[in-house]
Amino acid sequence: MTYLIWFRKTDQICLWIMTLLLILLFQKTAIATQISIPFEPPCNSGGKHPLPHKKSPCKNNSSAGKQKGTSPSSRRATSLNGPDAIDAYRHSWNPLTAGPNFLPTADSLPEGEFNARFFFYGALTEAQYTNSGGITGLPQGFSRTQLLALLAMFYGLAPNTEFLFFPSLLGTFSTGEGSVVDGAGMNDLTFGLKHRWVIQNPNTARPSFSTSLLITLPTTSWLGTPLPRGAGTLPPLSVIPSTYLGQPSVSAVFLTRKNVKPFRIYGDFFYTYSFPGSGVLPESTHSTFNQFGDIAQYRFAVEDIINDQKGLGFIIEFVGLSALPFSIDGNIVNVHPFNLFGVQPTFEINVTPRLALSAGVLLPAFGNNEFLTTTPNFSLWYYWGSVDGKVLPR
Repeated sequence: MTYLIWFRKTDQICLWIMTLLLILLFQKTAIATQISIPFEPPCNSGGKHPLPHKKSPCKNNSSAGKQKGTSPSSRRATSLNGPDAIDAYRHSWNPLTAGPNFLPTADSLPEGEFNARFFFYGALTEAQYTNSGGITGLPQGFSRTQLLALLAMFYGLAPNTEFLFFPSLLGTFSTGEGSVVDGAGMNDLTFGLKHRWVIQNPNTARPSFSTSLLITLPTTSWLGTPLPRGAGTLPPLSVIPSTYLGQPSVSAVFLTRKNVKPFRIYGDFFYTYSFPGSGVLPESTHSTFNQFGDIAQYRFAVEDIINDQKGLGFIIEFVGLSALPFSIDGNIVNVHPFNLFGVQPTFEINVTPRLALSAGVLLPAFGNNEFLTTTPNFSLWYYWGSVDGKVLPR
């Protein structure tokens, strides 16, 4: 009962935070729609420019391009994710940058394009949250550090559909409770598909919206990767949904993004179901059959791009995770629920025209019934492929 009361309180706090941030989002986008956003139409569009006071860049400018321009209503008359919506988005403000380290983006790669982004996360355990949300020191002789090296690979199967593949290595260095874990190996493998249902319209407040279905295989169990003692442990928080180590899981992911020069605004929600399995709980000395609660993760970020050409910018990322006291399969949960929330300032810059770097530290804000960790991290994103010799960002 105490867990449920705390979860409800934390859930209300997070809901208020997200509500305030969404209000800010709509205020920003409402202002942006009143400002002329630079837009250059392709030459095969008949030379028409959506802004009345702008001339078409096409050399062979038709008489249609010399007219006053299209009306505001016709400028907004694009499909949700068809070729016209893609064309409008591709010609809008969208500089190449690294982006957040904890939020995958809602927008998709062009068909046939491949991208890879390397992430490194280090979870340094410093204290622990009590059941009521207080902070206490670690038990005597206890220490834990986890390192996660993740390679996120994306391939455009269709204009709005991507294949996602996330192999990673996990290192655990832990002492306490009479055991020592010191080693590394393959982390649980996550892969799946993403589809973009709505493409953001540069001339309105409409954002991009995508969904993903991700499957996580328990490769840590299959390959004998050294893990912390006890069932119900998680790897370091990362750009992919956190799942219980050694347990097969399915995650539904909802992604949204809106570009409002000079900002990009992101919002993600992950919901994960972990299949029941056997393991040793922290309070026990023998293996039991464990029913895991579902995991809800909610993330929000605002990216401020200072220099378009250099990809220089700063990002503030909000990362929340709740291990719920229930499961969608209706079974009774016997693994303790907990909540975590952190904030990260992120710095980004383009090292080369194709290589983007981002780095930051996820700082603990509040939580309950779990370890308090600080997570330094960085990423390197390399862009393959180009259109007319120019790298095309997502």
